[in-house]
Amino acid sequence: MNVMNDIKLGYGWVRQSYDLFLHHPAKWLFLSFLYLFVFILMPMLLLGTIGFLVNQHASVLLLIVTSLLGLAFSFSWPIFTSIVIGVCRETHMNRQTSVSEIFAKIRPHIRQLVFLGIIFFSYRMIMLVAMQSDMQALEQWRQAHPNATDFPWIFWITMLKVLVLEVPLILATWYSPLLISFQELSVIQAIQHSIWASLKNLVSLISAWVSLTIFIVILMLVLGLLVGVIALLSASMGKVLGEMVLMLAFLVATAFLFSIQYFSYLYMYYEKNKQAA
Repeated sequence: MNVMNDIKLGYGWVRQSYDLFLHHPAKWLFLSFLYLFVFILMPMLLLGTIGFLVNQHASVLLLIVTSLLGLAFSFSWPIFTSIVIGVCRETHMNRQTSVSEIFAKIRPHIRQLVFLGIIFFSYRMIMLVAMQSDMQALEQWRQAHPNATDFPWIFWITMLKVLVLEVPLILATWYSPLLISFQELSVIQAIQHSIWASLKNLVSLISAWVSLTIFIVILMLVLGLLVGVIALLSASMGKVLGEMVLMLAFLVATAFLFSIQYFSYLYMYYEKNKQAA
């Protein structure tokens, strides 16, 4: 029975996220776009820029500046996450609070948040080193079988290793920026509490993630059908709309993940304690 309650709880976070999204869809889409641009697209662009500068034998100073800019983006994601969750909280509470006011509350914890970003960046680097031989083996197989249509066993082993290495990262990052910003825990304490709270809420979190995945798939199917009809009339227009639907799905999914993170944090550290009392 407790498992069913946990599943319903996770689904409820998605419903709450949906209600929150409908109140200010433009705001959530903008924050999602900002996150994807700054922390996904920009590091990729900077990495490509570094490769180009190396090939062009650019100045060392320019390489250093570009590399430092990339590191700054990588280290600052906990700050951005805390701000977005702060926006979620103020919106959920129907409070008109500016982003600058939210940032002012987070500012005393900037160093800890950056340190958190450095820790997880280092973990990512360790992951890349640990997976290097697997990626090389996969690339060698691809070159040896250019016309293959199925996935080799090395691919599935590699994916399994990635999943195993990603799980601790997800558990440790789910609550830790919020615990530093809003609970004033140290970095190590925040990581420990995040892992503990995520494991304690694991069934509800999985339920929320699965519910969100189903929602996004249904959304893409419905919009995909509309795009398909338009593509029959204009192939070029259909292609453009198809790319827009894919981007919209990424933005909505990111917005919902942030709000699920907020509602699960709210339940774990506030509502649950009230229920126990």
